[in-house]
This record gives sequence, structure tokens and C-alpha cells, in this order.
Amino acid sequence: MIVNPPKITVLGCSGSYAKKGGACTGFLVQSPGANVWLDAGPGTLGNLQKHIEISDLTAIVLTHEHADHWLELPVVYNAIRHYVMCGQIPVYGTQGTMKLAKQMCPVLEEAFNWNVIKDGSREVIGDQSWRWSQTDHYVETVASRVEVGESSFVFTADTGPNWDVNTLGESVSLAISESTFLACKEDEGILHLSARQAAELAKKIKADHLVLSHLAPGEDRVQHENQASEVFDGRITVATAGDQYSF
Repeated sequence: MIVNPPKITVLGCSGSYAKKGGACTGFLVQSPGANVWLDAGPGTLGNLQKHIEISDLTAIVLTHEHADHWLELPVVYNAIRHYVMCGQIPVYGTQGTMKLAKQMCPVLEEAFNWNVIKDGSREVIGDQSWRWSQTDHYVETVASRVEVGESSFVFTADTGPNWDVNTLGESVSLAISESTFLACKEDEGILHLSARQAAELAKKIKADHLVLSHLAPGEDRVQHENQASEVFDGRITVATAGDQYSF
């Protein structure tokens, strides 16, 4: 039985690039047995250290190779090699992300133990069970489902509307979905989700709580929440760095 409910802290939630004073995508997933950094977008390392030390990380999960989701990793590499002096941190990321990381971190193994993940991969990280599903995006990208006891959440990463979220199962406590733009841009064929599409996704998996993230800078938070509420009847939150959610 888990006494303390697992929680997620938003380290950054801007889409594509950081808004003023913000940071790109990143979350800290904490449970009694693990501290996992999910996506390491630029600006998230400083926010991570408000909650834990780098040496307290159990693992890092990187959903894809686009810079706004992983480019803090080379900075962590420098920190571990020259300052923190902790052991290797396990990293779970796509093949494409690993190739880019090796270009920027000459001896990757000095700081990280890389594990390639892809569609259908499963891993147990501490007391957290992770599984991944490839989404509808421009590069290989994996969405995540995490379970800790009877608690669960889904993180969409980046995806277009043709990804089937049900590949990760149903009935989750929390769904964190990108909500890059409003419904008026859906016909442009961009491989990202609108607020309306994010709400449809949460409805499909019977989520209790939908968190809208990855809003492009300049997007109206109220309009995103309003459009999502037209489709999804559960609790809706628009992410802000520093928010914490139990799941």
C-alpha cells in the first residue's frame, strides 16, 4: 500500500520555445520509490533543483529528439562530470535522441546509462511502471503511461490527432496532454493537438483530471480551458510551472 500519493511537478510547459520567464516541457514524477524527470526541455533544470538535487534523480525519460523536450541533458552531463560527481543516471529515450545526445556529450557513459525505448517498450523504474506508445509526430515520439500501485497517468508528449491513446489503456487518474493551439488551426494539418482534441483524448481514456500543457507562447489560457470544457466534463487545469498534481 502506498501511503504518500505519487505526484507530478510541472518544471516547464511552454510549447516549441519558452514564453517570457518560462521553460519548455518538463515534469518531475515522484513516488515513494523514485524521482523521474520526464522530458528535459530548456529551463527545466533550474526548476528541478527547487525540489530535488540532481543526485537524487532515479532516472530521466525523454520522449523525442525535438530540442524543446531534451536539450537540458547536455547541461546535466556537465554538472555530473564536473560538480555533482554522482553515479550514472539511467536515461530512457528514443534512438534519435540518443544519437543527438552523443554528438553533444562526447563520452555519454560518463554521466548516463542510456536505454533505448520505442513503441511498446516497458520498464520498471523504482516503484513506477512505465510503458510507451509511438505517437503521430514528425520524428519518433513516445507517449508515456505510468502506474504506481492503483494510481496512473498518461503524458501524450507531442502528437497529431491520429494517435490512438487507447493503446496505453483506459481509466487514468490524470492525463497531461499537449494543447498547442486552438481548434481554428486544426485544418492546417499540424502534428500537434488543439485544446479540443486534447479534451477528446482525455474523454476516450476516462481521465479524472486533464492538464493542458505545451501551449505555444501567446496562446490564451482561458480560451484553451473553455474549448476543452466543451468536450470534457472532468476537472481541467492549464499547466503552470510549479504546479503539483497528485495522481
